[in-house]
Amino acid sequence: MARADSLPGALVDQWQRIAVALRSIDLESPSRIAGWTNREVVAHLAIQPTLLERFLETAAPEQAGRLSLAANLAGTSALGETIDAVARRSAHADLDFESRYRRAVPGLLAADLAVSVTTIQGTIALGDYLRTRCVEAVVHGGDLNPPVNPRAGALEIAAEALLEALSARRADLVALARGLPAQDWVHQATGRVAPTGALADVLPVMS
Repeated sequence: MARADSLPGALVDQWQRIAVALRSIDLESPSRIAGWTNREVVAHLAIQPTLLERFLETAAPEQAGRLSLAANLAGTSALGETIDAVARRSAHADLDFESRYRRAVPGLLAADLAVSVTTIQGTIALGDYLRTRCVEAVVHGGDLNPPVNPRAGALEIAAEALLEALSARRADLVALARGLPAQDWVHQATGRVAPTGALADVLPVMS
């Protein structure tokens, strides 16, 4: 097992925390996302390790022209309708999140973070892709009802990734955002709570 303070280790650690919490969560209860029950949130979470496995199977050496982390995070907004449709459809299928993430762990921990993986948005460095998965796991873990509090390592990675996305849009506001507690920043950056002041004009950086 990778150290929890490594990038793969932090993601696995966060997935494990979600898996444990799901043992006692009512999937039919409304989630903290309007229109989704916990079941839809879990369906969205459960596909993440499965997709990672598939992407690792076709990983290639470092390539030119890869998506940046900021571009990948910003691009999720355009996929909102697709993500919603897939979550609703998958909610009636296998939701064994724990088995899915455990199957992905060996390949994840053995992977070279410098390789390229090809996702629905395009080709991206594996290390950057894993950072986006930390964002997903932290944010959507918090969307469950009751919410899953993030592991410290995953929260730190998610917060830094979202700061990088903000920097691509308004670098002059990064210092202001960095002054917020990490959890508050993640909530504002992803539209879970309304931002105030100068940040209100540029947030969320992803949803």
